[in-house]
Amino acid sequence: MTVTIAINGNDISVNEGASVLDAINQSGTYISQLCKDPDMKPIGACRTCLVNVEGTRGYPASCSVPAADGMKVWTDTPEVQAMRRGVLELTLAMFPKNGGGKDFRELSIAADQHGITEPRWEGRERPETDTSSPVFNIAMDSCILCQRCVQACQDGHQFIGAIDVLGTGTEGKIGTFMDLPLVESICTTCGQCLSVCPTGAIEVKAPLPKVAKTVATTCPYCGVGCGVLAQVDENDRIISMLDDPDNQSSLGMLCVKGRFGFGFVNHEDRLTTPLIRKNGELTPASWDEALELITEKLAQYRGDAFGTLCSAKATNEDGYIQQKFSRLIMQSNHIDHCTRLCHAPSVEAMLTALGSGATSNSYQDYEEAGCLVIIGSDANSNHPVAASRMRRAIVEKGAKLIVINPRRIEMCDFAEIWMRPRPGTDVALLNGMAKVILDEELADFDFIENRTEGFDEWRETVDKYNLEYVEQITGVPADDIAQAARIYAKPAFSGSCLIWGMGITQHTNGTANAHGLLNLSFVAGQLGKPGGGISPLRGQNNVQGCGDAGCVPNSFPGYQVLSDDSVAKFQEAWGNHPLPPEPGLVITDMVEAMNSGRMKALYVTGENPLLSEPDLHHAEKAFKNLEFLVVQDIFLHETAEIADVVLPATTFAEKDGTFTNSERRVQRVRKAVEPVGESRPDWEIICDLGRRISRKLALGAEQEFQYNHPSEIWDEMARLTPSMAGISYDRLEREGGIQWPCPTPDHPGTRFLYEHDFPRGPRAKFVPFDQGPQAEEMPSKRFPLFMSTGRTLYHWHGGTITRRSDHLLAKAPELDISMNAEDGDRYGVEDGEWIRLRSRRGDLEGRAVYTEKMRAGEVFVPFVKLKEHAANFLTNAALDPTSRIPEYKVCAVRIEKIEADN
Repeated sequence: MTVTIAINGNDISVNEGASVLDAINQSGTYISQLCKDPDMKPIGACRTCLVNVEGTRGYPASCSVPAADGMKVWTDTPEVQAMRRGVLELTLAMFPKNGGGKDFRELSIAADQHGITEPRWEGRERPETDTSSPVFNIAMDSCILCQRCVQACQDGHQFIGAIDVLGTGTEGKIGTFMDLPLVESICTTCGQCLSVCPTGAIEVKAPLPKVAKTVATTCPYCGVGCGVLAQVDENDRIISMLDDPDNQSSLGMLCVKGRFGFGFVNHEDRLTTPLIRKNGELTPASWDEALELITEKLAQYRGDAFGTLCSAKATNEDGYIQQKFSRLIMQSNHIDHCTRLCHAPSVEAMLTALGSGATSNSYQDYEEAGCLVIIGSDANSNHPVAASRMRRAIVEKGAKLIVINPRRIEMCDFAEIWMRPRPGTDVALLNGMAKVILDEELADFDFIENRTEGFDEWRETVDKYNLEYVEQITGVPADDIAQAARIYAKPAFSGSCLIWGMGITQHTNGTANAHGLLNLSFVAGQLGKPGGGISPLRGQNNVQGCGDAGCVPNSFPGYQVLSDDSVAKFQEAWGNHPLPPEPGLVITDMVEAMNSGRMKALYVTGENPLLSEPDLHHAEKAFKNLEFLVVQDIFLHETAEIADVVLPATTFAEKDGTFTNSERRVQRVRKAVEPVGESRPDWEIICDLGRRISRKLALGAEQEFQYNHPSEIWDEMARLTPSMAGISYDRLEREGGIQWPCPTPDHPGTRFLYEHDFPRGPRAKFVPFDQGPQAEEMPSKRFPLFMSTGRTLYHWHGGTITRRSDHLLAKAPELDISMNAEDGDRYGVEDGEWIRLRSRRGDLEGRAVYTEKMRAGEVFVPFVKLKEHAANFLTNAALDPTSRIPEYKVCAVRIEKIEADN
């Protein structure tokens, strides 16, 4: 429905529910609007958008007046212009000495538009600038108290609430709770306040050069897939990242990493030329010399002796080419990527029970859900923008939040129920919730009878999990378990979303945990409908796409499992060259194959396994046992340092392609700057190498690696992948991101899966599991504490790129060891003291941080490497038997004091 409104005598049609200000903006008419951000609700604080509405007394703020059919609005009468001019003059009087000629951005434009050259009143002194943040300042001498920043921080975007208006009248200011410095508040440094400030009162510390161009692309950090606008200066350097309000996943939001973590692109540590090991040292070489050496060596290691690790930071096109190279040229299915180390159990369980290893729902479903269950995920640190969308569902729409996490996370502040199970007891907890749903007749038997199989066998398993038994295993009160089950099964409105992270998967019972979640969604029927679904939050920016592109040992692109039919299909598509038919090794098994000498050559792109593998001392020994190691990356990291050849690759900002985010949305990656030095895109390097090896061995496959642009690679992958056949670069340019399945060019994409059937057939499968041992390694007298690991907001994984961002490193320069004060007293550790943690495999040093987030007997260490210390020197390489994921989440440690002279 639309309404027609006249703006200065010109008719404008707007959607029903639009404001008069919306109509004015749509008409192209200028009007000042200092407190109204386009992406937030009107608050009517600045009074600079006053208009004359025929038939209405006074001069209302156009942002607060709904547009009505037949309404006549005037913005340019002398009377209304005089009213706005007076408001603007009062606003300018807020500045000391009238601002001293400073450019106040939107306010300066408004003053010019209203003919204000000199303010009528003298300015006044304002509170001091808050310079405590290492990233940006809040300068009250440039603030007009429009409250855009407050709204963005509170209920306009982020739902964090770090800042508010303090004081009244001439004493009013923007500040934090108890007027603490910003750095001591709950501020997450997301910069949303900075992005909406109309006067420049909130701005980065260093002045920015002039912007020469702005390029829309996709954030390279987590799997949320936020849209970013890269601003580039005249020297071809990225100087800032803005949020993209048109991006369908992030809706104009960014986190601290997305907005301020781009310093790695032009960092002085970037690899700029190939390196070859000569006489034990890595020395610069030409591309031809490096690729000829690799060609000569890899030609000797085709088949079982060769493996490759693909990059979940690279594009879909990069991944597709790498797996094609491994299968076609190197005759090896030993292909894997970091999904093995994060969500392999989720993928294994979903492939078994559903036939697809992807998230079933969308972030839009989070916002429409009646219940959100977050289990094993600190979304606020790992996926901040997705967490903001969850908070919006809770605050604005009344959704109930259930948090399941041994550690208290920020989302607990919004939770209806927080359940704190003992580490490794998730199967019992999930089975217990399912039994409540069955016992209280809350199950969706229509869904169970018509759309599932294996229910009776599964029910026999969960019947033993009565509340008392589950409480005994998990430590979670029975009443909390029962109440959580009721809310999840029967939300007050819409559906329920199950959202999980690596706290579920990185266990020796990770696949069992994932099946427990799927079984819970089946018994409650919370699948295949809006506002419901299952959602393993993917870690890396393109870990979903890397799997989609076939960078796994048992499937071609699109999860087409290795079989006679699929091998024949891809052989025909790839020039009728033979392909290996047997599934290959996963990365954790590759490490053992290196150690035994079975695997002799490894090609690694965009991964740093000597920081990401568990039990790093053991992993390093295995890698050093290789006869030939190639690393293709942007920095000389720990793995590259021991390589035989190192190839300089480009970052996301220096190439074209696509990423696929956690909600299956394929999005464009666009080249913003030229590659540094001699670095090249991953796909281009591997194609060059593929042609060289093909020529050397007379394989006749050179044409299979001849592409002019990544769009040609995408088109080939889409032709061979039914779920993506309808997606093209042209469509992505026109429409923005598209969610697969999208089988035809006229298909709109798929917001949520499983409305009618499943990839495995008409029925999903219940898969029963009993609670097994909590962990492979339990606390003991020698190692009395559980150590758990995870991410931190200001770093990404091992920190290879975030340690090279000054803004992020300033926020988190050293390793924090979070612990309960009770453990500090027990082991004689002071809050803030530098201590050592030791496991059976190694040790690390970090700063003890007392926090009520931790339970006594448990410590938490992020797995970033800082000051040469990293959690993975301690973690256990014990594997989940099905998915082969290591047990990163828990191991046994002890605290050791560090002598003062050390």
